[in-house]
Amino acid sequence: MRVDLRPLRAERGGTLVIDCHETVESRVEGIPFVEPVTGRLTLHNLGAALRIEGSVRTAARLVCDRCASPYRYRLHAAVDEELNWADVASPDAGDVTYLVGAGDAVGLDVGVLAREVLVLALPMVARCGPDCRGLCDGCGADLRIEPCRCPPEARRAREVDPRLRALAAWREAEPSGPA
Repeated sequence: MRVDLRPLRAERGGTLVIDCHETVESRVEGIPFVEPVTGRLTLHNLGAALRIEGSVRTAARLVCDRCASPYRYRLHAAVDEELNWADVASPDAGDVTYLVGAGDAVGLDVGVLAREVLVLALPMVARCGPDCRGLCDGCGADLRIEPCRCPPEARRAREVDPRLRALAAWREAEPSGPA
């Protein structure tokens, strides 16, 4: 969705409120937005700059990093941008920019703005829930649903952090009790 900013640009100190409801692609491979982007943006003409404040939200389909199950994640992002009116790009430029147009015909590409702030709000680590135990690295069992099928000795061996196995072996070799 592009919003015509000519009336706002002509009125220094003017304000424009935009209600968003638009389907936007995330353009992140494997992480689609599964709902339309909704939100409210307030635009202020500061003279040489355009100030954009507000928030946008949607839902994305993520895959849990522990159990590999897909799940729905609610995304909410604050928008707080200040754009220079002189940074208007041609619609054919191919650069990621929010202000597009030619001459005085300036518009705001709300879809591009929403996509950028929502992609930045994606979590670094995707977890379907705080108590997700993930998959067993030995037998592959989904520990949310079923118990581990590994033999007990294999489970005990994996309980020790591999970086500390030498210390565990050293501790077992030490005689017990004070000398």
